[in-house]
Amino acid sequence: MSTRDFDIVIAGAGHNSLACAAWLARSGLKVCVIERNSWIGGGCVTREVTKPGFKHDLYGSSHVWIHANPDFQVLLPELKKYGLEYIWEENHITGHPDLNGKGVVVFKDVDRTCESISHYSVADARRYREIYDKWGEIRDGFIKGMFSPPAKPGAMPSALQDSYDGLLRLKEFNLSSRQFVLQNFENDTVRAFILGWAMAPQIFPDTECTGQSFYILIPGIHTYGAAIPKGGSMMLPTALAKYIEERGGQVMTNAPIKRFLLDGDGSCVGVRLENGDEISATRAVVTGLGLKVSFLDCMDPEDLHPDFLKAGKAFSYGSVSIARVHYALNELPDYKNGDDMNACAFHRIFGSMHDIDVQYGEIMMGKAPSNPFLWSAGWTKLDPGRAPKDKHTLILDTFVPSRLSDGKNWEDYVEEYVDTVLLKVLRRHTNNMDAGNILGAYYESGVSLEAANPAFVSGNTTGGERLLSQMGYMRPLPGFSQYKSPVPKLYMTGPSCHPGGGITAMGTITANVMLRDFGMPHRELN
Repeated sequence: MSTRDFDIVIAGAGHNSLACAAWLARSGLKVCVIERNSWIGGGCVTREVTKPGFKHDLYGSSHVWIHANPDFQVLLPELKKYGLEYIWEENHITGHPDLNGKGVVVFKDVDRTCESISHYSVADARRYREIYDKWGEIRDGFIKGMFSPPAKPGAMPSALQDSYDGLLRLKEFNLSSRQFVLQNFENDTVRAFILGWAMAPQIFPDTECTGQSFYILIPGIHTYGAAIPKGGSMMLPTALAKYIEERGGQVMTNAPIKRFLLDGDGSCVGVRLENGDEISATRAVVTGLGLKVSFLDCMDPEDLHPDFLKAGKAFSYGSVSIARVHYALNELPDYKNGDDMNACAFHRIFGSMHDIDVQYGEIMMGKAPSNPFLWSAGWTKLDPGRAPKDKHTLILDTFVPSRLSDGKNWEDYVEEYVDTVLLKVLRRHTNNMDAGNILGAYYESGVSLEAANPAFVSGNTTGGERLLSQMGYMRPLPGFSQYKSPVPKLYMTGPSCHPGGGITAMGTITANVMLRDFGMPHRELN
């Protein structure tokens, strides 16, 4: 058994763990990041899974909110030296095809977006613009709040409760996504496209207190635009790993962790790998593995308080998972809604509000959706180097129940489901998605996602269900929202912590909390 010492040991090499490590390494700490797989990146993985030369982002692919992270902006000039280059879509951000009209295109320019919406409803275009215009009032507070430890649950109500306008805003924030859309927009097509936008974090339309997200989603896309790393999503973790190693750190792969090591006082002092090696930390350990893997799988129950164990076992990962296919194509889909629609690399295909209701009703009953909405991304439109010359890649997916009530296993059924249901929907909206256009396909389900990354529990890629009881000051669990676990010297990072899932490099929040605890220079936090 060999033993190695570092200042900091970090379990898991997802992009959040790597961002945490990079920020600590920047402060002169010697960091070791440990990953069970032969690859790094967590949800930022790019591989050739269909045919040689076709690079597919297997999980996260659109890098939007990471550019709101002030720490990442400090790191980015250095990361560029290690190959991270962002490609920006400065015009056509997202297309929303429609068989009964022109469809809606979200442009970087908010006025052009409102013009597109106005083909369906002038009033809805006006309301969209009003929501965007509120951004100036909340932008600075939102960014600081998103990239700081979460405030106490009474902070927002206490700030808004003493005025009528504040109470109205608080009411809107507390609405479900469905109720927000119904109360703010009138046209069914517009309602469906905006509701679909809000459900990306694997939430249900009626999940309460998600109304506030619209004041972020709508202006955020027009502020930050859309960006992807040249060469694939994996270029982010690859650059972060090189940054860490250049500063004396180490990123280990093929090194599954068996146990977190505690000293006689109950403090975390390192990890033991499955091969018996021990990696020691003189200052602290960080886990980016989520609640289940960190505390239920990699710790002895007697080392945790029974109440914490009970809460960890009750933590919800939700019942919504993913059915996905990666295609190698001759041509990108040719949408029937014309040039502006086809100028978009990313599309959300939602029909009506009724269609959404039916799909989520089927999900709740454990049935594979019969007429699902689709997300599709053809990133080779922006980054041709991800495929051989004049060829393309496409991601196509939808939300499905984590478990099917008829007893089928998604891993056995996903290929048939994609070929007979998802592809059928896509073909209704396009002119060229026949068999001759498809050169290769690679299918994913929640089962394969969790097999590749045990932190994707039940195929949930967002670190846990986004319930009011599991967000903000309650994430991941009451009393543990400040990135500190119940085990002394064991910190937490990753999507199970605030602000949740997505490519945000939120690991720098954990790093700043640690630096503050160490008495070292750090970014000011809430």
